[in-house]
Amino acid sequence: MKEKTVTISFRVNESAFKALQAESKKRNISLNTLANQMFIEFAEYDRYLQKFRMVKLSTPTLKKIINAASDESIVEAGTLAGGSVPQGFMLAKSGEITKEGILEYLRLMGTHANLFDYSEVVHGGVYSVTLSHDLEPKWSLFLASYVQSIVKTLGLAVKVTRMPDAIEIQL
Repeated sequence: MKEKTVTISFRVNESAFKALQAESKKRNISLNTLANQMFIEFAEYDRYLQKFRMVKLSTPTLKKIINAASDESIVEAGTLAGGSVPQGFMLAKSGEITKEGILEYLRLMGTHANLFDYSEVVHGGVYSVTLSHDLEPKWSLFLASYVQSIVKTLGLAVKVTRMPDAIEIQL
């Protein structure tokens, strides 16, 4: 089902307008499409994460931080991070924490935070979710701890399989 659109008109700073025009040309999309993508990203993701004081890091910087930490520290960080921010995000967005909310949260983190590529398959009511990445094996360790901590709040049965460049989650 195609979502309904609305027509709006507003003023923007000239230098911002020129940057948007250049970016839409670079991506080979209309200025309208680019603006709509930006609005969607803000509506679905950024406005909620502002409450949690999120920071943006380059992939090489994140890799260096991850690789400098011990496996025990990575597991602890994943467990702590998975036990707070995702729940707050889901509550801020929908007012409840559900299995569907967890899947939506992970989809949004993949789409907007670029922490992994999200893919999902459903077989007989069991969700098989793969989070693939290029951040090396310690990132899989972090993600496995992170996801287990998120799911633990619901008391759901979960199986997490870790690979060097991905994790598979079965819910």
